[in-house]
Amino acid sequence: MELRVNGQTETQEKAISSGLRAQLIPVAKRVFWWGEAERWVEELVRFVAQVMTYGNFDDVRLTLRLLGEKAFIDVLNAPPAGVFDPKSWTFWHAYYGLPLPPLPARKL
Repeated sequence: MELRVNGQTETQEKAISSGLRAQLIPVAKRVFWWGEAERWVEELVRFVAQVMTYGNFDDVRLTLRLLGEKAFIDVLNAPPAGVFDPKSWTFWHAYYGLPLPPLPARKL
């Protein structure tokens, strides 16, 4: 999956710059209440999904500014299972004018 980071296309596997990482760590600390924030920032798809579900207005605004809307849309197109709740899943699809597929669920 490709993500737009600071105006450039990045693959999910590539690390974000230390400057962006430093700005996103406070957000990660709020949306991940377990584990190490630094680790979660490196998992961009999961990080963006957590922001979309649990982030406050400022978290979302900062993440959108730094990573771009394409990162948010890419997450909706290939979401991690078990992160989104029905309200945020519905909101983000409506916000981007995308059809609403079933909420992704974890497979046991």
